[in-house]
Formats: sequence, structure tokens, C-alpha cells
Amino acid sequence: MRLSFSGQQLSMLGESMVGCKTRPSSNGRSPTPYPWGNWVLITTRLEDLALQTRTSFYQHHVSPLNKDDAWSLLNKQLLPTPGQVHGTDHLKVVGMKIISKCGGLPLAIKVMGGLLSTKPLSEGDWEAVLKHHAWSVAGLPKELDNAIYLSYEDLSPQLKQCFLYCSLFPKGKTIWQRQVVPMWISEGFIHPPDRSSSSCDDYEIADGYYQELITRNLIEPKSALTRYSCTMHDVVRSFAEFMSKEESLVVQDQQDDGGSKISHVRHLSIGSTKSALEWDILQKHKSVRTLIINKRINVQPSDSFGRLSALRVLFIRGTDCDRLVDSLCQLRHLRYLHLRDTNISSLPGDIHRMKFLQHIVVARCPQLDHLPSCITQLLHLRTLSMYGSHDNVLIPKGFGQLKNLRTLFGFRVHLDKNGGTGWCSLEEIGPLSQLRVLTLHGLENVPASSSAGMAMVSSKEHLDYLELHWSRSGFMELRDEINKQQQQRVVEEVIEKLSPPSSIRHLIIKGYFGSRLPNWMMVPATCGFKSLRILRMDKLHYCTQLPDGLCQLPCLERLAINNAPTIRSVGPQFQSPSPLAVGIITASSVVAFRYLSTLRLAGLCEWEEWVWEEQGEDVTVGTVAMPALKGLTIANCKLRCLPPGLASSRRHALRELYLYKLSNLTYIENFPSVVELRVFDCPKLRRISDISKLQKIRISHCRNLEELKGVPSLDSMEMRDGTMKMIPQYLTTVTPRYLKLTCSKRLYESLLTGSSSEYDKISHIKSRTVCAED
Repeated sequence: MRLSFSGQQLSMLGESMVGCKTRPSSNGRSPTPYPWGNWVLITTRLEDLALQTRTSFYQHHVSPLNKDDAWSLLNKQLLPTPGQVHGTDHLKVVGMKIISKCGGLPLAIKVMGGLLSTKPLSEGDWEAVLKHHAWSVAGLPKELDNAIYLSYEDLSPQLKQCFLYCSLFPKGKTIWQRQVVPMWISEGFIHPPDRSSSSCDDYEIADGYYQELITRNLIEPKSALTRYSCTMHDVVRSFAEFMSKEESLVVQDQQDDGGSKISHVRHLSIGSTKSALEWDILQKHKSVRTLIINKRINVQPSDSFGRLSALRVLFIRGTDCDRLVDSLCQLRHLRYLHLRDTNISSLPGDIHRMKFLQHIVVARCPQLDHLPSCITQLLHLRTLSMYGSHDNVLIPKGFGQLKNLRTLFGFRVHLDKNGGTGWCSLEEIGPLSQLRVLTLHGLENVPASSSAGMAMVSSKEHLDYLELHWSRSGFMELRDEINKQQQQRVVEEVIEKLSPPSSIRHLIIKGYFGSRLPNWMMVPATCGFKSLRILRMDKLHYCTQLPDGLCQLPCLERLAINNAPTIRSVGPQFQSPSPLAVGIITASSVVAFRYLSTLRLAGLCEWEEWVWEEQGEDVTVGTVAMPALKGLTIANCKLRCLPPGLASSRRHALRELYLYKLSNLTYIENFPSVVELRVFDCPKLRRISDISKLQKIRISHCRNLEELKGVPSLDSMEMRDGTMKMIPQYLTTVTPRYLKLTCSKRLYESLLTGSSSEYDKISHIKSRTVCAED
């Protein structure tokens, strides 16, 4: 756990730490805690801040990177250039001079690498970076970095605005692409180079800016594959706040409420403050264009949005603002409206008067049960998201008129029990041809495949992200088996008509209760999905086998299958193309799961067998099935062993192997490239062997494990079992650098003596932490 403290909190912490047990240090430095005592670890960039604890402490200064590591880190940031032969060796002299200016700081080197990745690999361009005036600019606070300023100076004016805007998101909060991109557009930051050209798209330009900020390491993606969300390093955030201080105000971390701050602020972000915020204070900022509220505010009956008429972007989270809803239409210039975790029960009945409104997000607002009928008149609407709100938010008829919609989250199909009302059906999304993002819920209520066909999902050529959700609650209530079979047939026919277009990149199927998956997931249909990179299927309660077409998805990088309790066996067709389906010649030349890097198979609770024989001697490393697999997770199943085709000497990419609750697994062996192994609650596991590159292992509640051998590279080991009364004998045969052991209280007390026979089993491991399980 990492703790963050303000200066005042550090002082209080120091008082509470007086009297803590310490022991004198053998090297004469400050005392250090006993290894079995309590530790408080504080990280800070300000050296004098630690003194405010007013207690004994050990201060560790993190060393700068050495030259070789710094050069390696810089090179990792550079994008490969087509036709590049000699790499960057010819630039090392000037590159090391740039690194020297970064002071060996990893963040500065990464930012410089991001900047250099946008330049040609020429000595002249790198020299220009080295000699840039930004290295010697004066006036920056001492804790900020000139490397960040240089990278900032290299941005276009529009990209500078977008970068600074990211600092409005509260510290520690995620920056979501689907939020920040429309915010930029709503603020007017995005300017197509030729507004007269129909090919110019604000969203494509804004998405490009988002990706460029990632490339330059000014924001950091949480997932390198999807890049849907990012964070901003504290130093980069401080720099952005400093550069935008004339126009933006961010209030958080126990500051005051901002009532006495500059009145001409254009961007206002409110996080945690000392006291509850009064709405009347916010209304003093009449020129504000973006208002982001992430804390509870006090709203009086007479309060309204009337004085905030310049607003373009409004984000309110976690407050009672139902009283303000009726005055929303006073915000005539509003483009982006986001209400999250609020008590609103409706949107304004005259919302159609907000002619410029393009984005509406009402997330996790449980009292909202319908949208006003006039919402269908907002013809410029691009985003409508109702994710996590009331399960039965009713959408009015005429929804198909919103032909500019690009994002539709949380569209729920309703079962019409009254023979026709004013609410829209699935067919109405048919005309929405500009959709990029679509999530459909309540698909169990689609009465027939014809309705699903009229949704024209497969014809939406721009569709990038699709979720299909079913609920089986009504199905489970059926007592008649014939009715159950009939409903399953309808569900199977419906999913056939919901085939995604070839443009799809991310597909999620959840709660499907048909007995078989659709034909478009079988060979050869899957070969047409040339852009699909991520596939997740959850709660496949009645599917008895996996489709044979997944291995033929040409670009699939991540596959997750969770909770498929009726699958007992996974046959060779899962990871090998069928010659009968794709042709003998084609099957022999196709690499199954060529680009798959992450595979998760969890909750296949009856799964006992995985048929996957090791391929013949003529098969090379590059043509083995799943040649790019880096991470594998298997959880909650009855597999007795991992198949030879998986545990193969030809598998060189697999780095991480996580095995959880495999009730029948007896051994793990022959994974030559795995560097990290986690094994949890495998009661029959007896042997782990021949994992020559294993560096880190975590073993939890595997009480019958007897052997751990063939792990010469083991560096770090963690064992956890609250019932452990004796140290396993196999610990005497391994020599990790570090051991963390969590055991029973009795064993823990025995080890504290430092002289027991159990202690002797681990005494050869010099660095160790031992604790008792609570």
C-alpha cells in the first residue's frame, strides 16, 4: 500500500510515531525498524518534507540511472522506422548529451524519448533538441523539469491546449479517452486544417492528439493495447497546472474552496476541499467554460445555472443536483453534459432548446428512468451514454433520427407488454450508420431475429467497439422445458443477426444463454474480422464447446472467456484450424492465434481436459500455435495437467503464468520462457520443475507441493498459507534473493527465535520478510 501525505499530515504522523521500536543501524546511520515491526514508507520529491515527521527515520536517495540503462530507456521510446537498418548507434554521442541534461531521471528521459520519436533519426534533428533554448529557460519552479518544458514547446498550439486541459482531471483519477476527446472538441481546441473539406473529422484529429500525447509520454496509458484510459505523472501534472495557472484553477488536497481565487478563470476543477462547497461560490466564476465537480456541493432551492452562461463543458460527480436540472437549458452554449453518481430523476423536458449540445452522459444515476421525448430533436448529438444507470431507462421513439450519433452506451431493449407505447425498439438503431461505439442490453427481450436484423449492426462500417448483453433471469423462471428450448432458439437466431462488421476491434459478449455460439464465430467466417484485437465472452452458461474459428482471427491480441460452466473439454480445434473447414493446404500454412498475447480462461468449472499435442519436429518457433502468447491465466477448473502443446520448448514468448484454483492439477513443468509464476489454491499440486528462466514465484495455499526444482534463475519468492506449521522441505533446495513468508502464528513465533530447526530451512536466504496471517 502506498500512502500520500500533506505537510501537515506528516507532522501529525511524526507525533504518532514517537516511541516506535527501532534498532541502531550497524553503519551508524539513522535507526531502522525491526524487520517484524510496522513500517511507514513515504515517497517524496522534496527532501526537507521528511524532516516534518519530527522522528527518527532512514532516508534513501534513489540514484539516477546509469548511462547504459538511460540509453536503453531512451531507445525504448523511439518508434521503429520502416527500412531502418542501423538503429540509433550513430546517434549515441548526441543522445548521451541529451541524457546528461536529463540528470539521469527516468521521467525526463522518457519525455525526451517521446519527443525524439517524432523527429527523423538524424544527427541534425537531435542536435537541434540538444541546443534548444528551453534547457536554459528561467522562471520554472525548482521541482519542475526543463525536459518537460522542451517537450511542451515542441507541441502545436492546439496540442498544447489539449495537454494542459488534462491537468483538470483530479490527481489520481483516470483520464478516459471517451471523455477528454469530446471535451477538447466542445472547448473548440480542435481545428481541421481545411474546414471546407468533407474528409476532415474533428474526432479523428482529436483522437490523433490523444495518441500523440501518449507517444510523447506526457500521459501514460493504463493498457498498452487499448489505450482507452490514461494517467498523468505528478510532475507532469504540476508542470501543466503551472503553465495554465492564468486560465485554469484546480482545487483539491484540502485547499480552500476557491471562492477568493481569480474571477476570470476559464477552466475550474473542484476536488476534495476542507468544507462543503456552496453553489453560490461557483457562480462567481462567470467566465468559466469548463466546470468539473468531483465532490458534494450544497444546492439551495433558488440556485441555478443562470450565471454560468458561458459553459461549454459541465461535469458533475457525486452530488445531489436534481434541483439544478430544470435550469440546464439556460446553458445555451453547452456542448458536453456529464452527470455521474447523482440523484437526478429526469433531464429537462425542453432539452431540445440546447441546440449546441453534442454529448450527454448520465452514468450511475439510479433514479433516472426515462429520457424526454424531445431528445430526438437534438440532431447534432454525437454521444449518448446511460452506462450504469437505471436498468430500465426508457428511450423514446424516433431515436433513429439521431443519425450523427457516434457513441451509444447502455441502449436497453424493452419488453413491450402493453401492445405499443412511446418507447423505441432495437430496429431504430438501424439508421445510425455513424456509430463507432455501441452497447446493447436486454437482448433477451428481442422477440425475433427479424428485429435484430433490422438493427443493421453488420452494416455499420465505422463500428469499432460492440457489447452484447443478455440476462437469463426470466429464462431461469421458466418451468416448462419446451418453453426454455424455444427461448434458447430465439436467442441463437438473434445473435446470428447481430454479427459485427469487419471494422470491429473490440467485442464483448455477456450473459448469452444459447447452447451454441453463432456461425460468424466459426471457420471460415472469422477470417473476415481483420481488425478484431480484443474478444471477451462472459457468462456462457449453456455453451458446451468453444467455437473453432477463434484461432483464425487474424489480428486477435487478447482473448478472455469467463464463466462457461458446461464446457468439459477443449479439443484441438480450439488452437488448430480444421482442414475440412479451411482446406488442407490453407490449414497447414496458417498460424493459429498468430498475434494473441494475453489469454484468460476462468470459471470453466467443469473443464477437465485440454487436448493439445506438441507439434512435430518440422514446426518452428514462428509457426507454433500462439507464438506471441506472453500472459496466460487459468482459473477455477478441473484440469489435471497443462497440455504438451502449451508447455513446449518451442514456446519462447510466454512470460507470465497465473494458475488459480485448479482443483486437480498435479504438476507444472517445462515452461522455458516463463519469468513469473503465480499458483493459488491448487490442493493436489505436488511438483513445479524445469522453468529455467523463472525469476518470481508466488505460491498460496498449495499444501501438498513437495518439489520445486529446475529454477536456477529464481530471484523473488512469496509463500502464503495461514495454516502452515512447518517450512516446506523444498525451500532448502532453492536460493532466491528474497523470500516473503506468510504463515501460522505458531510458526511465525518459532522463526522469530532465529534458532529453531524451521528457521534453519530458510537461514540461507539473506533477505526475507515473515509475518503471521490475520
